[in-house]
Amino acid sequence: MYDVSWNEFENLAIELAKKIIDSDKSFTAVIAVSRGGLLLARLLSSMLELPMGVISAKHIHNKYIIDDYISSIYDIEGDILVVDDVLEESSREICVKISKNYKQVNKIALACIFYKKNKINFEPEFAISEIKNMLTIVFPYQEANINKSLDCILD
Repeated sequence: MYDVSWNEFENLAIELAKKIIDSDKSFTAVIAVSRGGLLLARLLSSMLELPMGVISAKHIHNKYIIDDYISSIYDIEGDILVVDDVLEESSREICVKISKNYKQVNKIALACIFYKKNKINFEPEFAISEIKNMLTIVFPYQEANINKSLDCILD
């Protein structure tokens, strides 16, 4: 197990933003995959000066469920950047759904802090590190860490 601190998370987000900026690719929006991608997408949206939208996706009872539409006050079009904290093979399904429901989207690029290599070689365009040997990553905003922090405050 690997625990990511708030400071490390912020530094990793800055490093990821630099990679995106250095690529010279331009995007029209940052799309967060809720819930894990919300904070990272928020930071990238600010650093890249792009509007942000949200698409919800979650494993429920061994089934991966993805919303049909992106929540945003902006038009979703052009080249977009889909952001999650950890990208897995199921992230491909999100791209397929967005492509199907948003014909005005030209290209979808993926950005994450960590990604898991998979058998179909589906990898993000922008990432910080590959997860090896099924390592469990625990982010500071996950429920267990939030509850620990609350316990310390309330004691």
